[in-house]
Amino acid sequence: MNRSHALRIFVLASIGLFVTLSLAGCSDDKTTSAQFTASRTAPAPGLVKLEESSRSGSRVAVDVRLYGPGPDLDLFGFRFGIRIGNTSLVNLVPQTTYTQAALVADDGQTIAIDVNGVEDPGFVQVNIETQGGGAGDGFEAASVVVIRLVFDVHGSGSTTLTLTGLGLNPPLAIDSTRAPIAPVTFDAASASVSGVTTGGGY
Repeated sequence: MNRSHALRIFVLASIGLFVTLSLAGCSDDKTTSAQFTASRTAPAPGLVKLEESSRSGSRVAVDVRLYGPGPDLDLFGFRFGIRIGNTSLVNLVPQTTYTQAALVADDGQTIAIDVNGVEDPGFVQVNIETQGGGAGDGFEAASVVVIRLVFDVHGSGSTTLTLTGLGLNPPLAIDSTRAPIAPVTFDAASASVSGVTTGGGY
């Protein structure tokens, strides 16, 4: 092999290595990390508030949490919604089953949970109710989970999550007579969900 031929092979190999490294550096892989910020409303007995449960990657699990203790509340159900400020950034991830601990099914009772975030992606409707008659429940703990919802974040930015009522009604906790429980109030201040996207490009 003469010198000029060896030089051509070296140049071609160098070009191939450069192209390979360039393509590796020009990756389209992007990752989004979800973040949650609760409202500044201080927890207090009878307050329902949005709190972070956990987060992983682009998803964040949010607890609708009732603070206590409330041993005499006669909790029988909850009717409320969560307004999503920007549905192009954040949406509800429907679950086959939902975690809740505020209602306890006694003998002959069941807990029915209806979550609808499909009909209107910007408004998650939540109905939770004890079925089968009987009395409701109180609780001695510092707080209980009304329901745990999972949200997916699609990119960089921030949006609000706000507790609200259904239809013309305010958000409600109801007792075993289906009457509103006055000592239970819902946080009027919004929480926020944000995303930070990294990677992609050079």
